Amino acid sequence: MPATRELAAPVPEAARLAGGDLDFGSSAAKAIAVLDSFRGAGAVLGVTEIAARTGLSKSTAHRLLAVLVERRFVQRHDNRYMLGRALFELGALVPDCRPRSLREAAVPLMTDLYASTRATINLAVLEGAEVLYVEKLYGAGSVATPARVGGRMPALCTGVGKALVAFSPPDVIAEHLARPVRRLTPHTVVHRGLLSEQLAKAKETGVAHDHEESQLGIRCIAVPILRPGTSEPMGALSVTMRATENVKSQVVNELRWASNQIAATCRSHGL
Repeated sequence: MPATRELAAPVPEAARLAGGDLDFGSSAAKAIAVLDSFRGAGAVLGVTEIAARTGLSKSTAHRLLAVLVERRFVQRHDNRYMLGRALFELGALVPDCRPRSLREAAVPLMTDLYASTRATINLAVLEGAEVLYVEKLYGAGSVATPARVGGRMPALCTGVGKALVAFSPPDVIAEHLARPVRRLTPHTVVHRGLLSEQLAKAKETGVAHDHEESQLGIRCIAVPILRPGTSEPMGALSVTMRATENVKSQVVNELRWASNQIAATCRSHGL
């Protein structure tokens, strides 16, 4: 009977994050759901939170966590859990990982960009309706942002997302505009017509903006990193600053230069 209840239990977060096609009749799928429950959540979760996010019973979640802890895929600390180093080790072995290759090409340029602007620097790629943050550089005086390395945000709420979508093929742009946009702040642009205008402007100027649309108090200026020889974006780079700061043309020029240099490095390495 317990197994029957688990199969019938809702799996809203795990199913959504895994594309909705998890077969909860297998232990492997349940273990994957436990790992997926950390997406979009805090770095540390309790058994109750994990059970709620996966739709599994607390006893099953606890049993699976014990196995994952033993295999170092999850770490336990004071009856709470966080992802373990074994996942990091496996991730480093993924062959031809475009985000990782892009990151390796971008980090030296991001470091130079941070040194000249002293602002938070983000590198992101497009993943469906969201952006995935691949790298982030910031110092003690940099403005705090909701984005974190490995984290995701709704694409059209961010500067990097708008830069990526604006330079995508027309069918991808239409697909993004057809989706409802989640309002993260009172300034989030959700009207399709206004978003279309913003994307067209970003394509025309090569620069996209987020003015308190993802978080109050901050603004982002972003540019796409175009695959050499094409107009296809393979990533986007942004500078994040306080919303009250003016955007200097020097910052935009440095962003564009860094983007071009990253693309050139990728070309020289055959990426």
